[in-house]
Amino acid sequence: MASGFTYIAVPTLSISATTVAFGNVEVNTASTQTVTLSSTGTAAVTVSAATVTGAGFTVAGATFPDTLNPGQTVTLDVQFEPTATGAATGQLTIQSNSSTNGTVMINLGGTGTSPEVDLSWDAPSSSPDPMAGYNIYRSIGGSSTYQLLNSSIDTETTYVDSTVQSGTAYTYYVESVDSSGVKSAPSNQVNVTIP
Repeated sequence: MASGFTYIAVPTLSISATTVAFGNVEVNTASTQTVTLSSTGTAAVTVSAATVTGAGFTVAGATFPDTLNPGQTVTLDVQFEPTATGAATGQLTIQSNSSTNGTVMINLGGTGTSPEVDLSWDAPSSSPDPMAGYNIYRSIGGSSTYQLLNSSIDTETTYVDSTVQSGTAYTYYVESVDSSGVKSAPSNQVNVTIP
């Protein structure tokens, strides 16, 4: 005897993220995060498209349209490769025949940064005459020629070199300078290679 109930198969798409935040990413360097699409209904769901807007954002990992039977998943690789410093935003739009949220928009965000070297050192514990500050010197790629980086005496025991480039090796040293302009012997050298 028939029960009188009709079974209706429902395609449903579940998505693992509502936002994708990349944080700080060095300019011209790619960072990838994944978004998983899952068929969680009682019928196959067809994902017709996944499109990205926003400078530096791309999506890969699947070809559309893609039909997912119940229980199947597909992973999208969302990539952020900034070409300039500063905050960037975008959107990943996923379209399907899902019974709920046939069009889903995922917010994308990240900040392009430039490589930099953060230097810090300890002030001399005892000095016969008071110091006015420090000079910071840098050589590039193992050269024995050093360039003075600061245009005026640095009164802090820290310095940020934001003029470095990826794939380059640098060597630094510091000299303390007193109020008469007399410089100390150079500090120990520090070698830094920017990936």
